Amino acid sequence: MTASYFVELKTWGLHVRLQGTLSIEQRDAIARQVEVHCASLGARGTPWCSLVEFDHFEADGLRPEILVALMRLARRCGHQRSAVVMTDWHWASAMADAMIAACIDDQARIFVQAEGLQAESGLDAEIEGRPAGDFAGMDSAMAWVLNGGVVPMVSKAA
Repeated sequence: MTASYFVELKTWGLHVRLQGTLSIEQRDAIARQVEVHCASLGARGTPWCSLVEFDHFEADGLRPEILVALMRLARRCGHQRSAVVMTDWHWASAMADAMIAACIDDQARIFVQAEGLQAESGLDAEIEGRPAGDFAGMDSAMAWVLNGGVVPMVSKAA
């Protein structure tokens, strides 16, 4: 699998997608982009949301302190809620622990996709406002980003 990523601003907030094995340098560049976008969104003075996708993301040498710092920064900059979509239960547990450490578990939800689903087919369509087609399960992640609601959180404590 090729490694790729993007960090982009949307009308509703921040969309981040990480795929494959990214180097430490690439992950540091992503963190810097997220910091800049958080500041930009915070300057708007209105609440915003985020969608973060980890598609078969391999985070060897995970540095949870960076995740926690970014989550706390986002909250200070007006972040309202986040949907985190991923394909790995083990990584979902590590992400949940980071959310709890950052004290943002009240505003973030993790969605773990079943293997075999193509992340880009339905989610990209939903983000762009097109019907999601046969990509089941992603409608709840985008509904959370745009509207909030009650969705169970995945964590070691659950």
